[in-house]
Amino acid sequence: MRELKHVLVTGAAGFVGRELCRLLQRRGVRVRGADLAGAAGPWDEFQAGDLLAGPIPDALCRGVDTVFHLAALTHDTSRDRGREEAYRALNVTLTGRLVEAAVRAGVGGFLLTSSIKVCGEGNTRTQDESDPPRPASLYGKTKLAAEELVLDAGARRGIHAAVLRMPLIYGPGVKGNLAAMIRALDRGRFPRLPESAQQRSLVHVRDVAAALVLAAEHPAAAGEVFLVTDGRPLSSRRIADAISAALGKRPPRWGLPDSGWRALARLGDLLQAGGLTVPWSSEHYGKLLGGACYSSVKIENTLGFKPSFTFESSLPEMVAAARDPGGIPG
Repeated sequence: MRELKHVLVTGAAGFVGRELCRLLQRRGVRVRGADLAGAAGPWDEFQAGDLLAGPIPDALCRGVDTVFHLAALTHDTSRDRGREEAYRALNVTLTGRLVEAAVRAGVGGFLLTSSIKVCGEGNTRTQDESDPPRPASLYGKTKLAAEELVLDAGARRGIHAAVLRMPLIYGPGVKGNLAAMIRALDRGRFPRLPESAQQRSLVHVRDVAAALVLAAEHPAAAGEVFLVTDGRPLSSRRIADAISAALGKRPPRWGLPDSGWRALARLGDLLQAGGLTVPWSSEHYGKLLGGACYSSVKIENTLGFKPSFTFESSLPEMVAAARDPGGIPG
């Protein structure tokens, strides 16, 4: 097994970054964090600033044995379609520069956190690493390009390089669509979703951190791509109903059948094509009611990864954090 002694974590101040840094510190690893702005957190050193503003400072990777590259532009909506330059700069150019800086500094390991957006969504069956990538969004396409840079460097430069693709990540302090769903259900402003065969994979942020460390340490991870999930996909209806139960509320009484949501999505598409900003379209339908189910059997069999959390059992802590954001540890 590779021994981690001193690591660099980019995107350290983010949701996953902080959890990874906490885990590493508990394991006695010295952590150098890097992010846009300085902040207090679970790290021993911190490099603040825009790593795209100029060449990567040599000192950033000096003395480090492993880089965990989490920093990325992650928004994924139709409103971002005019921002290809920003996506490419943050997700591809920065990754390439960081890989080169790591190689120059003699870093032995490079772990990239990627996304199931590389695989594509809207699937009607469970996908795994053997399925060819089919990213549809700028985010997914640029993350795939970043993956190729990292794996190529591993093959050509002989470093321990691995890629981990993540689905929807949950846990206390979660942001984005899941946090918005919790708030809306708490306020009674979210509809009852239709039940269907649609399934979505999820994973707890602490299991993400554990999987990253495992892949950094395990020799069999070199040169590989892994999907990471908690192994318990849920429909969006079950996700929303579980949140309602954790909030101590009854499920919403109002809603539409799936056919109704699809009809509204088609109407939204027409209005959007006419230049209007709409709250519901096929894109929104896919994010909420489309399939996104993936298998993590490969990382379980190859590295011995075992998820420790389930969505339902984690909800009390998530709800408490959503209602009292100030209570989340830094």
